[in-house]
Amino acid sequence: MRNLISFFIFILFACLGMWWYYSCNWCLGNKDEGSTIVKEQIDPAIEAKAKKAYDDSIALAHGLYAKDIENMDVFRYPKNIQINNSSFDVFIPESLNGFENKIANYLGQHQDQDLIIYGYETSSERETDSLTGISRANYIKDILVNTGGVNKDRILTKAKLHTYDYNADGTYNGGILLNFHKIDESRIKEIEKGIANKTLYSSFGSKDFKPDATLSNYALELKNYLTKYPDKKVLITGHTDNVGDTKSNQFFGLKRAQNVRNYLTSQGIPSDKLTAKSKGELSPIAPNDTQENRAKNRRIEIIVN
Repeated sequence: MRNLISFFIFILFACLGMWWYYSCNWCLGNKDEGSTIVKEQIDPAIEAKAKKAYDDSIALAHGLYAKDIENMDVFRYPKNIQINNSSFDVFIPESLNGFENKIANYLGQHQDQDLIIYGYETSSERETDSLTGISRANYIKDILVNTGGVNKDRILTKAKLHTYDYNADGTYNGGILLNFHKIDESRIKEIEKGIANKTLYSSFGSKDFKPDATLSNYALELKNYLTKYPDKKVLITGHTDNVGDTKSNQFFGLKRAQNVRNYLTSQGIPSDKLTAKSKGELSPIAPNDTQENRAKNRRIEIIVN
């Protein structure tokens, strides 16, 4: 009899345990085989978009970065640039020195892409001056062109409306967004026109000739262009100012053109496609009356036809 009572007590506790298990599962919303509960499904595209927006906001707040066309980092710095509410100037910390070279190198390796620079502006700034965001983007563009040697035709600048507050000193850490983008077909001809008609300024006549960033990047573009158009030839013409005699200037112009030709050949462009000549002081583009104007006349002109 005692064993029978113990058995019924065991059955009672087992039933209570099963009831508790399934009741808790129902309360917690867990799906069971016999349950009709259906969990809410999140659209993967919406989830990915939300994650990207979150990642971008974190990166923008904590550092300068650039992304490629597959949304992968090209580079990322822990610090950011700084804009202000009193001018269009952009402050670049020392820790970001060299970012222009990273962009130039990337564009050199990806000839089918360009760079879009977004300059941020608040709604009140847009109402006050419609050029705020564009001017900030152009500030960065000038650095990339003049220091990094990037072809200006491969940089687009745009304004981007954004909500943010300036610090007590009138500054904001951020304000520039960099994205690489596949070149639109409508812009290819414009870019190729610039490659086929290029003017370079540098110390091409120095004894220890070293290519600057502009020439280095141009060599990559020209090589790609000639691969696309194998029947074209390149004419490199050296020009000088009028300081010195005409005969000497003719020589210096030719020497500078030859230096450029030799460098382009060293970068893989066939020498039979390149011709160097000189016009010396005979074709100035500015009066030789100031140091600035004379510097404009000391140039290399490259024509591809």
